[in-house]
Amino acid sequence: MKFLKKIWTRHRENAPPPIHRDFCKFFAMTEAGGMPLEKWYIGKLHLPVGFVVACDPLLGLHNAFPFARKVPPGEYPATMLLARSGFRRRNALLLVKFADQKPVNFELAALPGQTGRRARRHNGFSGFTADAGIGCICDAHTQKHYNKYLERFFKDNPEGNIFDSLFTRTFARKARGEEQLCYNFYLPTHPQLNVIMFQTGYGDGIYPAYWGIAEDGSVSSLVIDFIVL
Repeated sequence: MKFLKKIWTRHRENAPPPIHRDFCKFFAMTEAGGMPLEKWYIGKLHLPVGFVVACDPLLGLHNAFPFARKVPPGEYPATMLLARSGFRRRNALLLVKFADQKPVNFELAALPGQTGRRARRHNGFSGFTADAGIGCICDAHTQKHYNKYLERFFKDNPEGNIFDSLFTRTFARKARGEEQLCYNFYLPTHPQLNVIMFQTGYGDGIYPAYWGIAEDGSVSSLVIDFIVL
C-alpha cells in the first residue's frame, strides 16, 4: 500500500475544487423533481485499509484504481436513495457515511492523476464507467481478494459467466414485489470482506462520486451520483 499512501499525500497537496451542491439533503426528502424518493439501507461497507474503489464489477475491478483520498479503516453504513420514475424505481444516490458531521461542501472523488483542475472533464465531471449497467464500491484490499476469487472461478469454470452464475439470480430476486437494485456481496473466501454492487441509474455511462467534507476538513461521507435527480 506504499504506492497508495504516496497518492494520498499528493492529493492532499492539490485537492479538486469544491462542488457547491448538497447531496445529503435529498436523503431527508420524500420527493424531488416530481419523483417520490425512498431510502434503502444496504448494510455496512468494510474498508480494512481505507482506500475506496468504484467501478464496473464485471469489467473493471481487476485493474481499477482507488480514489486518491483515504478514509480511516472501519465499517461504515451504506444507504441507497431510490427515485420512482413512472412505474419503475432507479438508484439515484449512494451514501456511505464515515462520521456524523454534516458536510459543508463536496469534492469530486478524483482518481490518481486527476488532482486539481485536471479532475474536471470537458462535460463537467469525471467518474467511473459502467458498461454493463452495474457498478460497485469496495476497499482496495477487498478488490485484491475479489480478483483472486474470480481467477479461481474461471479456472474451475472455463466457459463460465460470472454474472449469470453468481449475480443474475440475486439482482432478479424480488424485493417487496419489485426488482432488487442493490446487492451486498460477501466474498465466499473471505466472509468479512464485501463488495456493494448496484444498478446504475439509467444504465451504461459515466457516474461521478463526491467526498462530503466537514467543517474541520475531514471526510464525513462519500456520495455516488447516478444522474437521476
